[in-house]
Amino acid sequence: MVIAEGTVTIGARTLRRFIHDTLRAAGVPEDDATTTADGMTWAELHGVDLGTRRVPTFVNAIKGGGTKAAPQRKVISDRPSFAVLDADESWGVPAAAHAMRIAIGKAREAGVGACVVRNTGNSLAMGYYPSMAIGERLIGLAITNALPLQAPWGGTRKTLGNQAHAIGVPAGRHTPLLFDSATTAITWASIHEYVARGERLPEGLAVDTEGKPTTDPAAAIAGRLLPMGGHRGFGIALMWEVLTGVLSGGEMFGPTVRGSLSDQTSGQSTFLMAIDPTVAMPFETFVARVDDLIDQVHASPPAPGVERIYVPGEQSAERAKQRERDGIPLSAARVSELRAVSDGLGVAWPA
Repeated sequence: MVIAEGTVTIGARTLRRFIHDTLRAAGVPEDDATTTADGMTWAELHGVDLGTRRVPTFVNAIKGGGTKAAPQRKVISDRPSFAVLDADESWGVPAAAHAMRIAIGKAREAGVGACVVRNTGNSLAMGYYPSMAIGERLIGLAITNALPLQAPWGGTRKTLGNQAHAIGVPAGRHTPLLFDSATTAITWASIHEYVARGERLPEGLAVDTEGKPTTDPAAAIAGRLLPMGGHRGFGIALMWEVLTGVLSGGEMFGPTVRGSLSDQTSGQSTFLMAIDPTVAMPFETFVARVDDLIDQVHASPPAPGVERIYVPGEQSAERAKQRERDGIPLSAARVSELRAVSDGLGVAWPA
C-alpha cells in the first residue's frame, strides 16, 4: 500500500479482502460478503464511485434495520426463461448478482434468460452484472430503479429515479463493449464525485428546489436532476420503471422507492437479462462481427480536438487494468470513513 499526499493507494486484492472482512464482522454471510466485496472493488477499479463509499452505508443499514445482514432470498415464480426473486430486504449487490446467475443459467437452456428482483437495496455499479454475463460468453443487461430524482418531462415533482442501466457484449480481439449509464443528464454518483472534489457542476444538468438551473451539487441533490435528451430520457426512465418496480411486484415502485437509509428498507427493484448469441450463430462468428463493428467505429475520423475514438467500456477497462497493476487510489477522507467503520467492528485497516 502506497501513501501519497492526501491519497492512499491500495491493491485490489487487499481492498477486496478488507471489505469482505468488514462485512463478515457485520454479520453478512460468506457468499454475500465475497460477492459484495468483489462488486465494490470492481467499481473502484473502473473508476465508479459506488464502491468503498457504500461500505459505511451498508454497515449502518444493517445496524439500523434498513437491510438484513443474512436475508432469505427466494424465487417466488419460475419459468424456463424468466424468474421473479424476492430479495427479502437484502443489499442490492448480492441480490442482483444472484439474479444474474439465474438469468445466465436460463440463457444457457432457453437462449434468453431474465430475472426481476424485488425488495432489495442499492445495487451500486450496474456494469458489474453484464460483466458477469460476458465472462460466460453471453450478452448481459442490468437495470435498477432508485429513489425519485427526476420529474416527468414538463413536471415539477420528482417521480422516478435516474434508473441506472448497463449492457455488456463480449468481443474477440477487442475489449468487450460495456455501456453503463443512467437516464438523467448526470448520475447520482457523479454528483458526489463533484462534491468530493469541491467542484461545481456543468450547466444544464440539474435544477434547485425552486426549479431554477443550478451548478451547486448540494442544490442539485436537494432539487432534481434533468433527464438526458429531454423527454426521451424520461420516457426511457418510465419504461425502465415498468421492467423493475412494476414488473417485480414489490410494494414500492415509482415515487415510493426510497434511498439507502439506515432505519428504513429501500424497496428497490432490479432487472437482469442474459442472451446467448450462439442461438443466432457460432460464438466465434459473433465476436468477430462485434470486433468488425468496433473497428469501424475506431476508423471514424476524429473531430477537431479529439485524440482518438473510444467505444463504451474501453476507457474504463484501461483504467481497471492500470489500477490492477498500480493500485486503487482512495482519498484520505475515504480511508478515515472506512477505518471508523471497520475499527468499530474489530477489523484492522491493512498495514
